[in-house]
Amino acid sequence: MALLVVALGVRLWGLGFGLPFANARPDETGFAGPAVQFLSGDLRPPFFMYPTFLMYVLSLLYLLYWALTRPFTGYATLAAFAESRRQSLAPFFYLSRGFSAVMGTLTVWWTYDLARRVFDDTVAIVAALFLGLSFLHVRDSHFGVSDVTMSALIVVTVREIVRWQQTGDPWRAAAAGLAGGLATSTKYNGLGVWVPFAVATMQRAIEMRSTFQTGWRRLALGAAIFGAVFVFAFLAASPYIAIDWRRFLRDVTEQRAIFIQGQGMAGTRGWWHHALVTLPAALGWPIYLSGAVGAAWLLATRLRQAAVVLAFPVAYYIVAGTGYTVFARYMLPILPFLCLTAAWLVVTVVRASVPASRPARRRVAIAVAALLAVAPSALKVVQVDRLLARTDNRVLVAGALSALIPPGSSVYHSGEGYGHVYWSPALGLHEWFYDEASGTFGDGPRVPQWIVLQRSPLIHYSRIPATVEGIVRDRYELVRAFPVTADESDRLYDQQDAFFLPIGSLAGIERPGPSFEIYRLGRPKE
Repeated sequence: MALLVVALGVRLWGLGFGLPFANARPDETGFAGPAVQFLSGDLRPPFFMYPTFLMYVLSLLYLLYWALTRPFTGYATLAAFAESRRQSLAPFFYLSRGFSAVMGTLTVWWTYDLARRVFDDTVAIVAALFLGLSFLHVRDSHFGVSDVTMSALIVVTVREIVRWQQTGDPWRAAAAGLAGGLATSTKYNGLGVWVPFAVATMQRAIEMRSTFQTGWRRLALGAAIFGAVFVFAFLAASPYIAIDWRRFLRDVTEQRAIFIQGQGMAGTRGWWHHALVTLPAALGWPIYLSGAVGAAWLLATRLRQAAVVLAFPVAYYIVAGTGYTVFARYMLPILPFLCLTAAWLVVTVVRASVPASRPARRRVAIAVAALLAVAPSALKVVQVDRLLARTDNRVLVAGALSALIPPGSSVYHSGEGYGHVYWSPALGLHEWFYDEASGTFGDGPRVPQWIVLQRSPLIHYSRIPATVEGIVRDRYELVRAFPVTADESDRLYDQQDAFFLPIGSLAGIERPGPSFEIYRLGRPKE
């Protein structure tokens, strides 16, 4: 219970990050926006880039929030509440992020329960500790998107598959199918739960080969129930996939092409990038290496015990590594299983080193080994939560602009929109754009009165044309700078994701967001 309290606390700390800026975490509006639109009664999704289960859940949460707070908020109608998002995103984002935080915490519990059923209570507690303080899992549990919820449902599915394998109970097959269908209706990657179910089915068939003539009906019944409930849950939570299946196929095909080709900066293929970059950053090297070694050891020495549990992460990693789109969040479904195998290895090594005749010493040794392994990730968890709780630099600069830039001024803002300053429409600023081909700001030889340069290690999202740097150097004067760090250390970022915090070391970072420099047009320099 104490572990769950800690896990929930670190996932709630800093939950309001970036507000009122809508794109502090890219893709959140892709879930909150449709969920608000569903309040009108039209449940047709605007796209099939994601299935709709999470959107429907969020819409229901928004409906319940409105019903409970109506006497205090003054929104007489549901439509008025939905329209209030134009004044404040806070209620909608807090609810979607809070749901992710709860699902992230439940994943810790479900990982514990899975480990307890496959191994023992000690391994389960250590696995829960590792996942509860896993940097990437904690970080992404703050986001109102689908990755953490899908990962949680995948762990539940694997747990129920294990229980079905152990008992043959048809109700366990139904529970696994329900969780798997909802996982896939949260994000299509959940379809991979069919792999552990297939492995469990084959293992049951092998184990009952001597009585197969009498037991095959029960085995076939379990498989049929799993498949039927899976399909029902998937389509019930994303019904328009069947209704508008042509658009579904088109959107999914487009997404698959983007995944294969890479997004933004396409570097190494996923197999190598995630192994060398994402997973060490997500878990810390001690847990990552322990998890990888533990998984290999289990598959080599205890295949029957480990095959079902590890079937999903192995299959998922193989598929996720085929493309050049390598968002760090793609590895979230693997983290619970690596934490489980890392816990098994740590406990096994300590038990082999400390005699069973000294149980107290053995317990202390396991605790010390587990705390040392989780320490690097736990430190990053505290650092990222402190940063998320601070005002985003885009919001901070927006507040300062009213005192720096006169209303109605012309402004050029470098970089992609995700990193732009969230300035008030009341300022009436006229935003200009730069045409690199012609070397002009789109209005002949004229230049804007103000230039805002966005700088960050995210090269794709914060790129500044060299010609703009030259124009600024020759014709503008620096009015004020808003750095996010006091040093220029080379930190590891998820270069394809427009999230302006490192996935590597966070030391020295003062707040989320890019750095900014505000320049005013001055006399041409001699």
